[in-house]
Amino acid sequence: MRIALHPGSQFKPPKGVTFTVLGVADIPLLVDHLTGLDGQARHDRFNGGESDEMIAAYAQRCIQPGVLVIAAMHGGHVIGVGELHPSGITVAEAAFSIDAEWRGQGVGTALFALILEAAWSRGLAELDISTHAGNEAMKTLARKFGAEMRFSHGDGFGRIDLDDIKMLEA
Repeated sequence: MRIALHPGSQFKPPKGVTFTVLGVADIPLLVDHLTGLDGQARHDRFNGGESDEMIAAYAQRCIQPGVLVIAAMHGGHVIGVGELHPSGITVAEAAFSIDAEWRGQGVGTALFALILEAAWSRGLAELDISTHAGNEAMKTLARKFGAEMRFSHGDGFGRIDLDDIKMLEA
C-alpha cells in the first residue's frame, strides 16, 4: 500500500522516491535491504555487526500486526526503511535504515515524518529513539524532530512528545 506525507508537509522526499507499507509478502524486500546495508549502517541500525541470518529472522518478526514498516522505494528497490514498534499503550519505538548512496538526501527525514504521522494518528503520546552514541545521523535526525537525547554508557536515548509535533498541521 502506497502512502505519502500530507501535501503541506515541509519534508519532501527526493524526486522519484515513493513510500509503501510493507506486508508479509514483502519480507524478502526488507531482508534484502537490511542485509545489503554497508558495515557502518548495519552497525548503526543493530548496534553491532549482525549476521545475515539474525537480520532475516528480525525481518520476519518485524512484519506482524501492530508493527508498521514503511519502505522508501526508488526504481523498484527499497532504499530506506522506517519502523514503528509499539512498546507500551501510548509509546512506540522508531528505527531507521538508509542505503549509503541515499544518505543526506532527505529520505530519512521523510521517513521520520511519516513514522511520526503514523504514531500520532494511532493515538500514541510518545516516540522513543535509541541508538549508540556514535550514530551521528540518527542523533541529528532525532533532534531535528525535537527529541531530547541523553547518553549513558555509550548508548543514546531520546523521546519525542507527539503532542508537541507541529509539522502535522496543514
